Amino acid sequence: MSRITIALIAEDDTDCDAIRKIVHRVLGSDITIKKWASKSCSTLKNKLSKKLTAMSNEGCDAFIIVHDLDRDPNNNSLNDEKKLRSDLEAKCSVLAGIRKHICIPIEELEAWFWSDPEVIRDVGRGNGKASPSPHLISKPKEALIRLSVGKNKKPRYSTNMNAELAERLNLELCSDRCPSFRDLLDFLLSLQISAKQLEVEIFEVVFAFFLVVQSELHILAKLLLEDYRFKKCNDQDR
Repeated sequence: MSRITIALIAEDDTDCDAIRKIVHRVLGSDITIKKWASKSCSTLKNKLSKKLTAMSNEGCDAFIIVHDLDRDPNNNSLNDEKKLRSDLEAKCSVLAGIRKHICIPIEELEAWFWSDPEVIRDVGRGNGKASPSPHLISKPKEALIRLSVGKNKKPRYSTNMNAELAERLNLELCSDRCPSFRDLLDFLLSLQISAKQLEVEIFEVVFAFFLVVQSELHILAKLLLEDYRFKKCNDQDR
């Protein structure tokens, strides 16, 4: 698996850190990840094509692009997921045939944490209840902040905890309850299968080369032996 280098593109560092943790949990800690946090959704869209090209030139051969499905400030409704995906796909067309996954959490990556009762109990210090449909929670990040408010009236949770929560997140349960997470997990597993296939192919090539070399050495040894016997016979005749 160490042959894969993944480019991780998201809106902020905490999203990158959380996804990185999930990637390492699924594929192993030896996976190389190069990240870029755009700092805003508009910057991500505007610079995505150039960044994909640059990261490809840096050796990345798989790409994960994470973009939240935000709400329209005018009516508080979720933006059009199909349009967002189409826009991002168009930006990705600069590199043909790349292994990529566009992950669109609804409405924020933090919704994933609401799938796991253990995570919610920890954030709420025993309070709170996980949701079977986290994608229906409005402003899940703010909901986690409110849940974590203690007796001192100060919230314990911040997005800086996302990597820690991702380390403990029940991947199977989150996959069942969050379609965007399930699609991400499927992509990571496809990379795992591809890497294993590559390892098998490399082994087959090396083994075939070994057999050829072994055969050539056998022929060479046979020729040397025949030459030795011929010279020995000539010496005896003298």
